Amino acid sequence: MILPNKHIQISHSLLNIGAILLDNITGTQTVSLLWDKAGGLSDVKNFERFTLGLDLLFIIGLIELKDGLIRRAEK
Repeated sequence: MILPNKHIQISHSLLNIGAILLDNITGTQTVSLLWDKAGGLSDVKNFERFTLGLDLLFIIGLIELKDGLIRRAEK
């Protein structure tokens, strides 16, 4: 489910959803605003996949959460 393979298409993988979400994170914003931007996209589809994609990005250190706002992690 995280990575695509012969049974899971790339559009259904969490890696793809994470990339879509990361592309939609501009500056510092709320999770609700990001959901409004990305929730209507066909690959994201539902809030469960959205939160799993955010979890993946947080776990691998690509986003930060501070005071209820998310942003890209500083490198």
